[in-house]
Amino acid sequence: MEVYDFILRTHWLFVTTLWICVCGANVDSLHQSEEEIFHSDKQTTLGWTSKPNSMWDEVHLRVKQSQRQVPVLQACGQQVQRSVLSHWMERKDAHYLLMDVSFAQEEETSGQLSPLHVHLFDSDTRVSGFQYGRSVLDLQSSRPFPATTHSQEELTYLHMSQGLDLGPVSRRGFQIGFSYSGTCVLVTSIRLYYRKCSDITDNLVSFKGTGSGSGPVIGSCVRGAVEVSPPVRECMVGGAWGPLQGGCTCGPGHHVTNHTCAACGKGFYKPANNSGGCRLCPSNSHTHTEGSETCECVQGFSRLTSDPADLGCTKPPSAPLNPSIRHQEDLVLLSWDPPLDQGGRKEVMYDVSCEELVDDGGPWINCRQEVVFSPNTTGLTRTSVNISGLDPKTNYRLSVRAWNQVSGLQKVPPPSTTSISLNRWKDPNTIAMVTANSITPAVAPQHEARTTSWLIVGVLIFSLLLAAAFPATFCVRRCKHTLHRSEQEGNLFLLHTGVSYRRAREVVTLPLQENSQTAGGGEVQLFMFGDKLKNFLVDRNKLTLGKELGKGEFGLVYEGLFCPDEGVNMKVAVKTVRVGIHSQAELLDFMKEAEIMQNFHHENVVRLLGVAVQTEQDSHLPVPLVILPYMKHGDLRRFLIATRYGDVPMFVPLQSLIRFMVDIATGMEYLSSQGFLHRDLAARNCMLGDDLRVCVADFGLSKRIYSRNYYRQRVIVRLPIKWMSMESLSESVYSTKSDVWSFGVTMWEILSRGQTPYPGVHNHELLDLLRTGFRLKPPPEGNLKLYDVMKSCWEEDPALRPDFGDLVQTLRDVMSELPELEACEEANYINQGLQAAAATPHSDKRGENVYLSAPVGAAVRLEDVEEEDGYLRYMKGEEDKSKQEFH
Repeated sequence: MEVYDFILRTHWLFVTTLWICVCGANVDSLHQSEEEIFHSDKQTTLGWTSKPNSMWDEVHLRVKQSQRQVPVLQACGQQVQRSVLSHWMERKDAHYLLMDVSFAQEEETSGQLSPLHVHLFDSDTRVSGFQYGRSVLDLQSSRPFPATTHSQEELTYLHMSQGLDLGPVSRRGFQIGFSYSGTCVLVTSIRLYYRKCSDITDNLVSFKGTGSGSGPVIGSCVRGAVEVSPPVRECMVGGAWGPLQGGCTCGPGHHVTNHTCAACGKGFYKPANNSGGCRLCPSNSHTHTEGSETCECVQGFSRLTSDPADLGCTKPPSAPLNPSIRHQEDLVLLSWDPPLDQGGRKEVMYDVSCEELVDDGGPWINCRQEVVFSPNTTGLTRTSVNISGLDPKTNYRLSVRAWNQVSGLQKVPPPSTTSISLNRWKDPNTIAMVTANSITPAVAPQHEARTTSWLIVGVLIFSLLLAAAFPATFCVRRCKHTLHRSEQEGNLFLLHTGVSYRRAREVVTLPLQENSQTAGGGEVQLFMFGDKLKNFLVDRNKLTLGKELGKGEFGLVYEGLFCPDEGVNMKVAVKTVRVGIHSQAELLDFMKEAEIMQNFHHENVVRLLGVAVQTEQDSHLPVPLVILPYMKHGDLRRFLIATRYGDVPMFVPLQSLIRFMVDIATGMEYLSSQGFLHRDLAARNCMLGDDLRVCVADFGLSKRIYSRNYYRQRVIVRLPIKWMSMESLSESVYSTKSDVWSFGVTMWEILSRGQTPYPGVHNHELLDLLRTGFRLKPPPEGNLKLYDVMKSCWEEDPALRPDFGDLVQTLRDVMSELPELEACEEANYINQGLQAAAATPHSDKRGENVYLSAPVGAAVRLEDVEEEDGYLRYMKGEEDKSKQEFH
């Protein structure tokens, strides 16, 4: 019997599997379950009704598959038709009933077994009596037991039948019954159940679980999806979902992700109901929220309703260039050059207007009708127009306005008009001379004497000015020569950012107070810092400096041992800050900012452990010693260079490079939220931790901005020209958006695996190239979406650049579109590189940082700079503080 059961079950499993494969059932067929309604083995007693009475007995026996005695129905004795009827049962969610049952039959003298009839009564209420009729099943045992079998041995002849189809049910409930006319039958382990299609979400449609054979079921679109046509699916009799009819698609601003619709991140959009992905906002546009259908134009740019969604926003053109007038007999030819900036559109039209000045000192009025323009005054596509009917005795002002199709969409249109004056003497003998912006009359012979007199006076004045300029020039050059010689003779310090220098004063030694720190260089008086800062400072005696690790642009870096508490020793990095502190007030400002930095707690920002101070013989002020965690793997740029040059035989995957970028942007988002500017963001200033996390470092010289959103550099420091934004190069102005520019260059460094930006471009050429639209080309292994992110960081207008929060989200979206890298695989890649990079000497010329004194560019004239060791050092004073501030 056991072998027979095993063969039967195996056969059933094989047939079911074959049906799934042959019928092409998809994964939906796995979303099925069984819901049980009744099981006789779980009942203490059945209490079913026998007809005639007592012809069916209920006994309790221990069957093979049960650990206790279970109810068993038996009908033995007279060979007459006898039946048994169950109690009424609620069908629940069933539409088709299934039954498992075990039964055994006794041999009959005729040699032909009577069938065991199974009846199903579908009803809303209990059936009062057994109604004979068509049976739903007729069962016969394949191995009946002999008449001489002992009662307990009869159970060994039980035959198990599973998955018997009782048929559909549609009323509130049902009853089942058995009828038998043979010698003897035993029935037990009656299980009534139905199959059910489980909850499923597939193809952006969700269906709730329902009983098999339920007919068509209407599903619902997942969040963010919209209905294309009503989604319908049928739960088949076997408990598997049938094919989907209709369906849903992701709505505007959402894209498919793991059978759901996820909102497009900031900086991305999706315009239509389709299964496509999110798109990066085109140029000069952005989004404020996730799930955007379109990208809004940034301030100053517009889009026509007829423009395609992937077309960047455009703006009105700038003013026409070089207006000029040429006299041709009775006509005047007004011509001009196209605008330098066409606003991003191909079409440019021109309108010409004319004003005249009738009385000197009076208002300008529109020209008389006698003045005629050919071919027209509006909608011109050519860059010239003929004018006739001008009065030689009248002064005129001619204006040319450039416009395109978005010019009328701007609330405050930009200046797109240029004007030129046409001045005529009342004397008809006057001949007009044309200049770039006006027409200057050449006087007739009767006025020649007057003009000659003024010309003589002008020449005399010019000669006097020229004579005075030679001694002044000599004095300036003499002062510069004396300045350089004095720098070699003694220690000088900068009094202000002009050209005035003087020798350092002797520092008056103050009496040693109780709270002072001493070092090899002398004593440091702490009373200058106030009680609050004295508590912030680290005792110099708790810090021991070791070997020199490197030399940065703001001082030396040492390996150190820091003992904050007794018995606690930690390895640290110590940076000496020697640049940017020229007075006691600046030292106090630095200490106040350092105290705030010590409270920074972010996983992507190197934490400031403390600051100690010490005096040195060559400085009249104490030198701060900034204490930072020691990171043995060094900076990110040195690691990338080691992998690029083959010092490490490995390849860092793109997913890891993007993760580095996300870490840096996250750290910068935190710093900017705290009101701090970095001003020197680059791969060399990002440290690689033991856990493969990148931390932003070297923000100790950053500036905190309080009431304003920018900082203007007013002292001489050496700055990284090729990482600086255009406004920083030209006006020495720094803001969070200038840090965003530097982040774009840092992204380029990472993708190029440590290459120096703008290869082949000299530092002093960079600003002019940037102004003409020159930008870094995509790295050789560049990703186009990542390059679009870089270009958004290099917008000339800082307001158009993204925030660090937007950059974090955008980079995560880009990374989510790449195949996921196994964590163990990435760790194996990176750790090999870390070990080799840590062994790379710090003096490797391939990783050398190139700095240049700043500011340079339009704000600095060539005569204001001089060459020094391959750099340009700024020599003039600070910019006029009354100059209009950068916004």
